[in-house]
Amino acid sequence: MGLLDVLRSNGRKNDASALDRLIYVFAIYAVPLVIVLFSLVALLSFNSIYDTRQGSPLAFRLATDPLKTQTPGQALDLLGASGANVLSFPLEKALPYWMIVNVPPREHDSRIAVEVPSRQVRSLQCWDADHLTLIGSANRNVVDGMVRHAKAGFIFQLDSSTLTTRVLCEVTAQRNMQLTASLWPMEDMIRSINQFHRITGLLEGGLLTVAAFILIIAFINREWVYVLFAAWMIGNLRLGAMAMGWDDQWLGNSIPQEWLPRLRQVTVAIHFLLTYTLFTRIFHRSLLPLLQSRALLLVQGTGLLLLAAALVLSEQAFLPVMWAATSLGIVTIALLLGYSIYTTHSRVETLHVVSLSMALCVMLSGVMLFAFGGSRFIDTLNAVITLLLSNLMVAVAIAERLRRESRDKELAQSELIGNFAVAPIGMFTLDGGRRITRANPVFERILGLSLADQASPLWTDLLPDVDWEDLDQKTRRGDGVEIRWPDEPSDSHKTLLVKAAIVDEKIEGSIQDISSHTATIQHLRQLADNDPLTDALNRRGIEKALDASLQALAKGQPCALAYLDLDHFKRINGLFGHTTGDEVLKQVCHRVMQAISEQDQMGRLSDNEFIILFPNTTIGDARVGAQRIIDALHAAPFQIGPRSIQVKGTVGVIEVTESMQAKDAISAASRACRDAQKIHQDIISYDHNANELLEHSEELRLFSELEGGLSPKGLYLEMQPIVSLRNPFGAMDFEALLRVRDSAGKLIPTGKIIASAEESGTISIIDKWVFSATLEWLDKHRGQLSQTSFVCINMSGVSLNDQRFIEAFFDILAQHEHLTHLVCVEITEGVALHDLEKTRVFMHRLQQKGVRIALDDFGAGYSSFSYLASLPADAIKIDGALIRGMTNNPANVAVVRTIIELARNLGMKSIVEWVEDNATLSMLWDMEVDYVQGYGVVRPQPPSNLLKASTMADLIANPDTLTLMQERIKRRP
Repeated sequence: MGLLDVLRSNGRKNDASALDRLIYVFAIYAVPLVIVLFSLVALLSFNSIYDTRQGSPLAFRLATDPLKTQTPGQALDLLGASGANVLSFPLEKALPYWMIVNVPPREHDSRIAVEVPSRQVRSLQCWDADHLTLIGSANRNVVDGMVRHAKAGFIFQLDSSTLTTRVLCEVTAQRNMQLTASLWPMEDMIRSINQFHRITGLLEGGLLTVAAFILIIAFINREWVYVLFAAWMIGNLRLGAMAMGWDDQWLGNSIPQEWLPRLRQVTVAIHFLLTYTLFTRIFHRSLLPLLQSRALLLVQGTGLLLLAAALVLSEQAFLPVMWAATSLGIVTIALLLGYSIYTTHSRVETLHVVSLSMALCVMLSGVMLFAFGGSRFIDTLNAVITLLLSNLMVAVAIAERLRRESRDKELAQSELIGNFAVAPIGMFTLDGGRRITRANPVFERILGLSLADQASPLWTDLLPDVDWEDLDQKTRRGDGVEIRWPDEPSDSHKTLLVKAAIVDEKIEGSIQDISSHTATIQHLRQLADNDPLTDALNRRGIEKALDASLQALAKGQPCALAYLDLDHFKRINGLFGHTTGDEVLKQVCHRVMQAISEQDQMGRLSDNEFIILFPNTTIGDARVGAQRIIDALHAAPFQIGPRSIQVKGTVGVIEVTESMQAKDAISAASRACRDAQKIHQDIISYDHNANELLEHSEELRLFSELEGGLSPKGLYLEMQPIVSLRNPFGAMDFEALLRVRDSAGKLIPTGKIIASAEESGTISIIDKWVFSATLEWLDKHRGQLSQTSFVCINMSGVSLNDQRFIEAFFDILAQHEHLTHLVCVEITEGVALHDLEKTRVFMHRLQQKGVRIALDDFGAGYSSFSYLASLPADAIKIDGALIRGMTNNPANVAVVRTIIELARNLGMKSIVEWVEDNATLSMLWDMEVDYVQGYGVVRPQPPSNLLKASTMADLIANPDTLTLMQERIKRRP
């Protein structure tokens, strides 16, 4: 193609473009302007097809018929005697009136009509006054003869057959009204009626058409405020019809007269609510601070009350409610309109205010017409003008709102386009075929490519596929999808966060490089679940891993748990320092992790305690794994710098069951490890049927019930008598002992319960229960325990160092103050010497309450007795380890004799426990010990046995023991 051809082609394109713009401007601007100008010329200059002449007023005389008994002749006589003619007269509701109308003489062939124009006339009946012949009658439902409905009122026709100059009529009104009569030539009357119906038809049809058009637009665009406007327009139409007197018809059909009163009331009430709602929606922005104000809430309530009143009240009862509601609503809205103008200082808002003010005028005029039943406040022309203008002005307000919203959308779109270009995250658009049709520079920078050289590539050409429907749902919830890019193995992959929404079959989305964020989160998760020193799991990580294994256990996968305790590790920290200890821990964890499989997990609980989780592993295989761990630890010393440090460990392995929780499983494994240490074994394993696990389960149940403030099932007391060797059968003293049975009724060793309770921190709760239960039993049976001078109750060392327990203990003593002289608290010697000053203060406080104190397990671990003089103890309870086998151990005999003499010299009583045979009892009797207790004397008894016994002799089951005591008593000087 040559240059000339190109220029010609461009010229044709330019000509076509200019012609298109010309036609567009003509259609948009010129045609509407011509239509407006032509309409103005037609209105101002053209002849109307309807004659605008009005009827001539007629004079008449009027008389009432309050009894409703007069005949036409009687009424004619009454009117002849009445006063002067009038052009207008007020009629009262429901009373019949007689009037005589003087009609001017007319030609023989002329036809005339007399109009009674008020819409409040209920019925009209007319006679030829000269001959008293009926001309016709009509009411709002039925017509007869020459009386007809016309416009809002009635007419009666006079033709050549009725040439009278006087017409007698009976009139009744449905409301108070002003009665008038007009004379019309019949041709003018017909034109006036046609004009009236044309105007009403134009108004009704035009406004209904506009309302229907607005409704269609509203439903298509989902702009519900326009639905409201359409409904308001129809309400406005009905109020205008009330003002012009044709509200008794709808769509060219007459509304039954009996419906009209209720329909008018409901119309006023609904229009009130519609006006309020439309008002608040149009002025939503300027009135936003006031939308929850009491004034508007009051208007809302008033509108609903008005609607309810319109449905149930009579006309007379409804009027005052209507006046109060509309007055309140109009005043409130007027004030808020003023507030809107004052706060916004906007010409647009002022335009809105004017339009709503005119709408309020229409409502007010309709209300006044409804209330007063006449048109004295507004004539038909003004009603039509006001009706049309109010609709037009509100339409302008609505259009302005639409324009403003459209402008806001355009601004938002502009901002979106700007943000699309400068957003710090990648943004993209996909079409229905999932091709990238648009992307911002950040998107290209994240992927390290340019889309300018590619023609709408597929998403899957660049990135992994995504379930877009699922992603849309996640995005709406505020989430997204993370993808790896590139998805093939790579040392430099990125983690991308994708969010997207499906809009009209397109996908609008964003993509963000969160690689650094993901790495940080992974590091934080590592810190949250792992021990920073050894990189083993911490307690939180252990419990999470164990919870996961418990869930897998429910699906049939076995699981085992090992508890590793490093023996004497604190000695390493004490000798070589914590830095060396930390290095040892690192190497220990390294060896253990090398010894276990990849699926197994190791966690650190404390300095020297570790957990090894064996998921999907039987208890037998887990024991083998535990043995590998012990072998690895004991294989060689740990080399820390120049030092070689040998570390030994003990492992307890348990089979995890579905009934366990994570913390319970760890506790059970710890119990197994303690059992291994007690019998000096490297490993102990318990399967799910092991008695030790069942006992531990019962211990956990007991502790849980105690911590919950419950009285645990299976927990009870036994009493072991303490026999006075000075008066064996005259005293009934004893020690309260804790006993526990499991769910099956089997006795659990008390020592295990106490050890587990001290480890779990619940021993103080057990001590509190024992003291409370013992004192309550003593209080209940005090009258049967006259020979009892003291009752011993043990207090653990943990409780003695628990200040909260101490305060609770003294509260218990305060509740049983009358029994404190019977209580003897046993405190272990080793615990008492741990903090001598604290123990001394506690003892003094007890003695102030009248409580006695015994040092328990005396001689078990201390060789120096010098502290005894500073402790205000009342008794010494010699440790049973010195007593058992004493008859064959002269050294123990010497120690026991020394302790007894020491106690006697310090003014303390001596009590010996674990007396298991008569030989020991006889030897202690010779040493002049004060009290003895043990299975060889009297076994522990149920509390009820003590209540049944009259003396201690009733409780001694061994007759040899009883005989020994009786003989010893007889030898006594």
